[in-house]
Amino acid sequence: MSENLQIEDFPHAEYISTRWQDADINGQISSAAVYGFFDTAIQTYLATHGEVDPQEGAVVGFVVSSSCDFYASAGFTDLLQVGIRVERFAGSTVEYQVALFDQSGKELHALGRVVQVFIERQTGKPAAFPATLETALQALN
Repeated sequence: MSENLQIEDFPHAEYISTRWQDADINGQISSAAVYGFFDTAIQTYLATHGEVDPQEGAVVGFVVSSSCDFYASAGFTDLLQVGIRVERFAGSTVEYQVALFDQSGKELHALGRVVQVFIERQTGKPAAFPATLETALQALN
């Protein structure tokens, strides 16, 4: 399945510019940087579409699990795309599928899974999704 994925398979996509510091000693984008790209795309989407404020909001999301499979290398100066879709969400938990593609959105570099739990900032207890966040997550289904 992953061989056939393209950026159009994801309801939301963002471009990511690689930086010199993202490359490892071999000149390839490191796995840590890829996870950072995934996190940046998810958090940007949540802030702009779900009105999640990670600094001051009443509800905040924490990543509790993640994994990634790598298919192709990228390097410094590459412009990449990150695609996001929601595999499932219920209660206070969201499971995203995230993918890193080349600039054209045709070549898959990495395919990941990120699980995020939303909690009430004041109590630390699992939170129900605010209406705006729920609508934003439904748009990624």
